[in-house]
Amino acid sequence: MNRHHVLIDYSKNNLQEYHVSAVPFVGLQQEFAERRQLLTAAFESVGHSASYILRDDVRAFETAIADKLAVKFAIGVNSGTDALFLALKALGIGAGDEVITVAHTFVATLAAIVHCGAKPVLIDIGQDFNLAPDVLQAAITPATKAIIPVHMNGRCCDMPAILAIAEQYGVPVVEDAAQALGAHIDGRYAGSFGKLGAFSLHPMKNLHCYGDGGLVITNDPLLAQKIRILRNHGQNENKDLMTFGFNSRLDNLQAALLNVNLRYFADDIDRRRQIAARYHAGLSDCRGVDLPVSCQSSGYFDVFSAYPLLCRDRAGLIRHLQSRHIECFVHWPQPLHLNPHLRLAPVSLPMTERVAREVLSLPIHPFLDDAQCDYVIASVREFAGGR
Repeated sequence: MNRHHVLIDYSKNNLQEYHVSAVPFVGLQQEFAERRQLLTAAFESVGHSASYILRDDVRAFETAIADKLAVKFAIGVNSGTDALFLALKALGIGAGDEVITVAHTFVATLAAIVHCGAKPVLIDIGQDFNLAPDVLQAAITPATKAIIPVHMNGRCCDMPAILAIAEQYGVPVVEDAAQALGAHIDGRYAGSFGKLGAFSLHPMKNLHCYGDGGLVITNDPLLAQKIRILRNHGQNENKDLMTFGFNSRLDNLQAALLNVNLRYFADDIDRRRQIAARYHAGLSDCRGVDLPVSCQSSGYFDVFSAYPLLCRDRAGLIRHLQSRHIECFVHWPQPLHLNPHLRLAPVSLPMTERVAREVLSLPIHPFLDDAQCDYVIASVREFAGGR
């Protein structure tokens, strides 16, 4: 099926305004229209069988995604937030412990730490929007019990460098790979480097269900068993009550829908990478914006959950794109360490603060056609100009 339907003229010489969103930021409606028959069949199958909680669809998804990510165990949970929280709980993180991570992330990363009773220790990011390994070592103290690198925008952190430091100090790594399912470095996937990896399956993610969902992966059988028990009210597979747990199961219905979307996942990632390459080629000489680290980086396979620009006049660029009916998104306008309501320890994070002021993500999803991409490029160039 041809998913790329050109409904209006997006040509570079035709930048007039439209009365609809010419280029939507996400393509969920187009996705459902294309996959409706398979998604509906999956829904009906679950309904006819009345298989709702921890049934075959969950097990099938866990097996398939573990195989995809080349790990031994994958455990479906009810959200990416709980994936992080349960990973930390399985490691025994609690009161008095410190967990090193970044402020350039969604609040869920820090919430998982805080809800374990631990203290987030925030360090800066690098040019790739990811945790900067060169400032990691200085943040480690005797109270450091975990490190959470966050793989932003579908790009892996520098995991070899992070692991080398973590192993030197005997500190476990829990990867927040919510935005990076399928990304890898030399064939090793995001989420599989550390003791545990946590993923979100929220509708905004590259592989997603149609509500909330999450995933924990690991190669450690003991940690996998702990996660399974914690997600299901503290019960093991024989329904023996082993501890006080949580209600954090991936719904069987969502797993069935995920199994449909998993069929398209490789093609979806290929399309995202094509769009990113097109943006990069079309905007590389723009003097008013800085582009993300190139998808051509040696050894890195980026999956582009977002395509973030840095622009000093972000507000002006947003207004310009909106006038062209191009949707865009800011990840995120206020750094978490500067949010007074969170009452985090004061710290200076220059790159994090710059990104919060300047970052803007362009539309990137598998249902954008080349004409739409070129229209976005022309619109950005119209505002930012060439070098």
